[in-house]
Amino acid sequence: MVKFNIDQSKINDYKAEYKDTHCVFFPSLIEKNVLDKLVDRLERTDFLTKIEKDEHTGAFGEVLFMPLDNPVPFMFHMLMNDRALFKQLEEITGCNSIGNFMGRIHRSQGGEQHQIKWHGDNTDTRLLAMTLNLGRDRYTGAKFQMRKKGSDTIIREFGQTEPGDAFIFEIHPDLQHRLSLVETGTRTVGVGWFRAEPDFNTFAKQYFTRHKAQL
Repeated sequence: MVKFNIDQSKINDYKAEYKDTHCVFFPSLIEKNVLDKLVDRLERTDFLTKIEKDEHTGAFGEVLFMPLDNPVPFMFHMLMNDRALFKQLEEITGCNSIGNFMGRIHRSQGGEQHQIKWHGDNTDTRLLAMTLNLGRDRYTGAKFQMRKKGSDTIIREFGQTEPGDAFIFEIHPDLQHRLSLVETGTRTVGVGWFRAEPDFNTFAKQYFTRHKAQL
C-alpha cells in the first residue's frame, strides 16, 4: 500500500496553516521509492505544448504537458486516488467529502516564456488543488502565488521545492493563483484537483475502463 508522509503530530499545525493561508505544505509527501519510479520515467518521456485556456477569458498561459495516454499519468492517478489520503485532507482542510482526484503532469522551462497568469479553478466540483514536485532539476522564477480575487496582496508563495514536496490549496471563487515566468532551469510537477464528484467507486470504474490497456 502506498503511504503518504503526513506528520500526524502536526495535524493541528496543518489545520491552522490552511485556515490562515488557504494552503498547506507537506514536505516529502510521497515515499521515496514511489517517487523515484515516477521521476525516472518522466526523465525519459517527451512533453507537448499546452495552452491553458478559460471559456470566459481565453488563453492565460503556456506550459508543457504529458499526454494522458502515457503510462506515467496513469501511475500518478493510481497513486493519488487514495481514500485514506482523502480522509486526511478532509480533516485538515474541513472540505466536503472528496470523491476522486483528477490531474496531469506539467513541465515548464526557462527561456520558453512558460507561465500561467492569474486564474481560478472553480469548475468540475473541485474542492482542493495540489502541486507535487516531480523533478530533480533546479530552477529560478516559476513562483506559485495565491491571492484573494481583486487584491494585490500575495497570501502564499512557493518557489523551488524538493522532489516529493507538495502543497494543497483551496479552490474557491474568491481565490486566484498563478505560476510566474520560469527564468532558468526546468520545473516538473504533478498537478490536479480533489473533486467531490464522481464518488470514488464510480470514478474508479470509469477511469479503469478508459485506461484498461495500461493495466
